[in-house]
Amino acid sequence: MPAVQPALPFDDLPEVPTSSLWCQRWRERTHSWRHVSEGGFDARHYEVEQISEKDAEAFVRTHHYSASYPAAVRRFGLYDVSAGERRLSGVAVFGVPVNQAVLTRALPELAPVTEALECSRFVLLDECPGNSDSER
Repeated sequence: MPAVQPALPFDDLPEVPTSSLWCQRWRERTHSWRHVSEGGFDARHYEVEQISEKDAEAFVRTHHYSASYPAAVRRFGLYDVSAGERRLSGVAVFGVPVNQAVLTRALPELAPVTEALECSRFVLLDECPGNSDSER
């Protein structure tokens, strides 16, 4: 019979910041690191819009370390428009988690799948400024 582990005293632990000064980027399944001090994200140089399943899947399979694509409900592309032409520089994929408790515990007032989704993939190319993933 396995030993029973006592509950950990999580109420007594200090808050630990989850943010880091480093951002991980991917290109063709190889990672690199960017420091947030590089900054430089300028929303005027980017556009975000929904993209097709085909385009999102191709981008994610090419650049995400797992080379896999999850079941998706919504897909958004980040386009760099600073050079005068649109260039896909990132993709966010939102879908249904393996367990709906992922959504209901964090967002109990929202209906899973119809009002709340899980961010299944978030992939930015290494050219994106170091704080691109934290900007609004």
